[in-house]
Amino acid sequence: MVSRDFIFWEVDVQRDFVLPGGKLYVPGAEKLLANIRRLTDAARQGKVFLVSHGDFHIPNDLEFKVFPPHCVKDTPGSELVPEAITASVARVPNEPDAKLPDDLTRYQQILLEKQTLNIFESRHADELVKKLGNQAEFVVFGVVTEYCVSFAVKGLLERGRRVALVTDAIETLKREEGEKTVAELVRLGARLTTTDQALAAL
Repeated sequence: MVSRDFIFWEVDVQRDFVLPGGKLYVPGAEKLLANIRRLTDAARQGKVFLVSHGDFHIPNDLEFKVFPPHCVKDTPGSELVPEAITASVARVPNEPDAKLPDDLTRYQQILLEKQTLNIFESRHADELVKKLGNQAEFVVFGVVTEYCVSFAVKGLLERGRRVALVTDAIETLKREEGEKTVAELVRLGARLTTTDQALAAL
């Protein structure tokens, strides 16, 4: 039975970020994949609903003035790694005519596409969070701690949701910045958890 108490929220677990040789590889991120597989398995087994989002850029996207080109839509680097995806995914492009599924219970996972660091700048994130309600705690994991993970956690907290951050399923580009970010998120109201603890709570 799908948990009503928890929703898993997976951030940018894409080939270009988490695999060596990726266009914007996060050193050490591949070491997260065993835990990410375990967290995703819970969705595969019907124990929890999984929200995922990722970068799906167009060529010459504005973000490429700050970061090297990465996760260009329809390239292998933009795809979620196998550890991070279920067999039943509702994929929602960040486009005006795209819509969220009427019935999320038909799926194990929903994948929102974004073009900026902040998922809540995409068209469908607010609507999705409202649709998911405010009963469950959102359990967040993925990359990068001080960028997209931080925006996701802050956005959920700002919308009145309870948030847990899975400390052994996140990775940073700069260790000091990552540690500062985690401390800030805790101050804002997030709690820290581990993969084992998150799974045991289901």
